[in-house]
Amino acid sequence: MAEGGRGVTIKVGLSRISVALHEGDRILRMTTLATPLPPEARTALSAFFGTLWPDLSLKTLSAVLVCVVPDLSEIVSSQWGERSGRPPEIFTLSGAPFVVDYRPPETLGADRAAAVWGALARFGESLGPAFMVADFGTHTVTTVLCRGRLLGGAILPGLPLMEKALGAGRVDLARGMGLLGRDSIAEARGVGRSTVEGVFAGVVLGSVEAVSGLERRAEEELGEPLRIVLAGGLSRLVAPLFPKEILVSRQAVHYGAWKFLAGK
Repeated sequence: MAEGGRGVTIKVGLSRISVALHEGDRILRMTTLATPLPPEARTALSAFFGTLWPDLSLKTLSAVLVCVVPDLSEIVSSQWGERSGRPPEIFTLSGAPFVVDYRPPETLGADRAAAVWGALARFGESLGPAFMVADFGTHTVTTVLCRGRLLGGAILPGLPLMEKALGAGRVDLARGMGLLGRDSIAEARGVGRSTVEGVFAGVVLGSVEAVSGLERRAEEELGEPLRIVLAGGLSRLVAPLFPKEILVSRQAVHYGAWKFLAGK
């Protein structure tokens, strides 16, 4: 059990590392770092962890690591261990309130499992018997849980990757557009009257409609209505564009990792 009701969750994603300080059901602090490339990772992480929350003693805090970049898992663990005195726990599905029906189960991304666990922790029975977590990050990833079984979902290029792919990477279509800016996303509309609006429509609304369409197909396949839970860094930006009521837990992965740690 995390000491004193406090603990730390560390998420290593393709584009960002985030570290959260938890107490009870709350995240008290969150600090992020752009994910370094392996050759620079040890130095970058040493500096990052070395200056993290200087007013706190990390040696009193348990930690858990959710990592989707295999090359960085050992480096993150060792650098955290040097800073805190012990390496983090590695997130697993030990104690999870669902079973994994994914083939093969060990290939399911730890972040997807943690996000589902986090959604359950945040919203509980209001989710009903089936729901879909749609994580809007570097990739847009959907994961479906139905009657206690995590089944799988879909993986799409995320908004940042789609933006960069336009023009086959040779044309800077996003220059001056602020494609991922808060106002730009809120103003996205289906009939783009310019190149800028066409980019908004294709990347932003196209992704929202893709997730909505995947939800409808999953409902047909399972014979169950699904709630949508949005997670990830861009979740609050795209949430107003969904045509039905959805739930948002931007840090669902951290909340799921916290539930794992709290049960240790």
